[in-house]
Amino acid sequence: MIKTIQFPVKGTFYYAAELALETQCLTLNMPLILKPEPDNPYDPHAIQVYSPIYPPAETNSKAKLLLGYVPRALAKQLSPSIKAGIQYQPSVIHFAQKGKQIEIDCQLQLHLSWFLTLKIQLICFWIKQQQVLKKLKNRFKIQ
Repeated sequence: MIKTIQFPVKGTFYYAAELALETQCLTLNMPLILKPEPDNPYDPHAIQVYSPIYPPAETNSKAKLLLGYVPRALAKQLSPSIKAGIQYQPSVIHFAQKGKQIEIDCQLQLHLSWFLTLKIQLICFWIKQQQVLKKLKNRFKIQ
């Protein structure tokens, strides 16, 4: 079953997302690179999200910028298939800078069983709802 999901990149404030925006290394529909990080001390399923430094047509170089991470709940589901050799090609569907915060949203096509695809879709729905609630909380300064 082929299904497209959307997810935000987490931790953009701590990595090179701002540099990617300043140098225009981040554009809409730009393919991104997923790289598992099994040595991560906080999450053994962590998956890093990288942007090539050069536009895709000029990507002879291996240089890339770490933008952030796949959300933890989603990474836990995708990690086994990435370790098994499945190559995912996420692309940028939205990016914006709001003060010091940088939002980057990606989309990804899944080629998994219907059950796993449904599970991942539910996780992505939950992640999106958490984002909406966080924005509302910040807007109304709810503690």
